[in-house]
Amino acid sequence: MMKAVSSVLDLVVEPKRRQKEKNDQFVDIGPRTVPWSAVNAFSKRLGVEPPVLLKLIGITERTALRRKAKGYLKPDEADRLLRIGRVLEEATRVFGEESRAAGWLSDPSPIFYDTPPLQYLDSDGGTQAVLQEVGRIEYGLFA
Repeated sequence: MMKAVSSVLDLVVEPKRRQKEKNDQFVDIGPRTVPWSAVNAFSKRLGVEPPVLLKLIGITERTALRRKAKGYLKPDEADRLLRIGRVLEEATRVFGEESRAAGWLSDPSPIFYDTPPLQYLDSDGGTQAVLQEVGRIEYGLFA
């Protein structure tokens, strides 16, 4: 059974570091902030294999081996992981259940040219497009 979290930050930022943060909106992501284990845990929540998630956050197979050995993601990689997490959080809020949100992100969508919305989360522009679509769904504005 997966531990319930109130925020994606609870999943990817170490608890001792998280307790020091005063504001949930801003997190100082420095070296050794996000553990490698967050990749596997978060990929399970999304319902995708870790290599899919690694590709979205820009980590090659060879780099993944180095990160795993060190035990932590670099700050820019962690930031990209958090970006995907924020989308999952928003989709979960709109769809009501994390499993439904993850399913929507993983299923091909005609709005995204029959590509899963998840595939667009590798860039800021793609992320904005996915969030806009989640907003349209929330307000019942289907294309």
